[in-house]
This record gives sequence, C-alpha cells and structure tokens, in this order.
Amino acid sequence: MWPADYQDLDFDLPDELIARYPNEPPDHARLMVINRAQQSLTHDYFFNLGNYLTAGDAIIYNATQVEERRVRLQTAGAQKTLECVFLSRSPASPHGGDAGEQWQVLMRNVRRLKDGAVLHAVNDAAYEFVLSRDEDKIYLHANRSLGPADFARIGEMPLPPYMKRAAEAKDRETYQNFFSRQIAEKDKVQGSVASPTAALHFTHELFAKLRAQGIGFYPVCLDIGYGTFAPLNQQNFATANLHAEHYFIPQATADLLQSGMGKRRIALGTTSLRAVLSFHAYGQTEGETRLFVKPGDALNGVEGLITNFHLPQSSLLLLVAAFAGRELTARAYHEAVQQRYRFFSYGDAMLII
Repeated sequence: MWPADYQDLDFDLPDELIARYPNEPPDHARLMVINRAQQSLTHDYFFNLGNYLTAGDAIIYNATQVEERRVRLQTAGAQKTLECVFLSRSPASPHGGDAGEQWQVLMRNVRRLKDGAVLHAVNDAAYEFVLSRDEDKIYLHANRSLGPADFARIGEMPLPPYMKRAAEAKDRETYQNFFSRQIAEKDKVQGSVASPTAALHFTHELFAKLRAQGIGFYPVCLDIGYGTFAPLNQQNFATANLHAEHYFIPQATADLLQSGMGKRRIALGTTSLRAVLSFHAYGQTEGETRLFVKPGDALNGVEGLITNFHLPQSSLLLLVAAFAGRELTARAYHEAVQQRYRFFSYGDAMLII
C-alpha cells in the first residue's frame, strides 16, 4: 500500500522502458548524474563515471553472490512440475535428523500437495525434497546440503519477475554480481536471490581505469532476499521494518565508515547503502537487518550513491529519495521517463553526489 503522502514519488512507467536484456557492453549504460548541491541533472554514460570521481574517493560495493535458486521440481511419476525459488536456510527441521537441511521457499500452485509430499529436481532426480508448511510459509527439507555448485546443477538464475522471460544461458554471466565474493571473509557470504544491479554496469576495463585513477574499493556484504521485490504494505510503514536480510561489514570497511579517513564514500547500489546504514543503526558489523529508510530519515556514512532506476512504489525508491531528497528524486524519475532511460535490473544508472 502506497500512502497518499508519498504520491509525489509515484510514477507511471511505460512497459517498453523495462530492460529485459543487459546493455552491451555493460558500461555503455546511460548515466544520469544528480548533483544535490546544485539541484542539477546531467546526462552521460557509465563508462565516463570516473569524470565525476576524484582520487581518494571510496566506492563501497556489495560482495554477495547470486545463486541459481530458481529450481523446477516434480512430483513422483513426474505428474506435476512446479517452479520454486529457494529463499533462505531455516535452522529448524520438522523431519529431524542431521542429513540435509531445510529451506524456506517460494512456490505457487501447491495447494493440492500435502505436507510430507516428496519432490525431485527436474534437472537431477538425486536431489530430493520433502514439503512442509508453517502458517503461510512453505519449507522444503533437502536430502543434502545445498551450495552454489548444487544450485548451478539443478537451477537457473532467478531473474526478477518483471522481466517476464525465462533465464537464458548468458544470464549466468550478465546477471551475476561483478564483485561477487571479492571479499576475504568468503564464509560471510550466504548468497542472494537477486543481483546488486548497480554493479552490473562494471567491466574489467572500467574497474582497472578507476583503480588507476586512485579510486578505492571497499566491500560489504548484504545477501539480497526475494523480499526486495515485495510490494510495501501498511505493516511496513507502521513498524518501519522490511524483510530481513543478512549483512556483514569487514573491519577495513568499518574503519572507513567510522572515521571517513578523509575520503568521499560512495555506495554502489541500494543494497550496499542498506548495509552501511544498518551498521550505523545497529552498531554491529554483522547481523540481520530489517531497516526501512524513508525520506526524512537521517543517513550517515556515505556522501554518494550509484544506483539503477527502481520499481514504482518500492522501498528502494524511498531509500533513494531519502538520500537525494524527494523533489530532486521525483524530477529525476520524470526526466528518466521523458528521456527514455531503461529501468530496473538490466537498465541504466544514476550517480547521486
């Protein structure tokens, strides 16, 4: 539910502006540069990002890895095939025993399946799952532990629903985070079901160019859940909470965030920004965040934001407006529609400074 007092941030998006395939090459995406002090909008391309940065600037990136967690399952005798998105591991198992693990999942058309129903992965029947429910949540107990290699074997990239197409082989590369697992503490990366899409515009050439320019790169980790696509509701606004996501801040990045070190800190994506804000809000380098940021909330620890153009009536749009200001954000989105920018995960980008 979108409250009436946020109508200034709502917008109508023509379907043809939704990017269903990436820019080729990725850094040829368009870039809208939003200067908060000057209240100005400038149109450019992502490969010119360095023109707006200076030596000593620090880009804070999300090091999470997108896992191929959209899996097709079938019932005994292949009588029915269902699509499933594995959301997160659940510590409790109603089936007992040490073998395997339990996952909370997103599944449709499961009303006729009873608890205890056995399912197998279409791509490899050796992967077996037992269905259970807890109120409105659905769980699958797997007969083995599942990691990135397992999902690569039985699943596909979980493209956002607004792309309205099946994942293709190339999406394994183009939808994967450019900075995937570029973090020393790899055990802190739990995996994501969506990509931190601001990083999709990076190429090795652009990365090398920025490093040579004296731009620093500092990792955080926020493992993105499918709740990022969920519509807002009254409870979100009443409790100021969103879906839960795991975050982790390495010590070097925490030092940067606490002291600044004389650097201009620029969050690469709203997920990186949410991790930074969670660190400041909770005072912990690791935990579970339910932080819901809206215009008027104080934002500490960053001086810039690189992000894509987000869904109407979304929490990510409100986060951008909290950083850039409501009026400037509304003007930028109106301009983006008028100038035919490409929207969402595979779309164009903005730099807010």
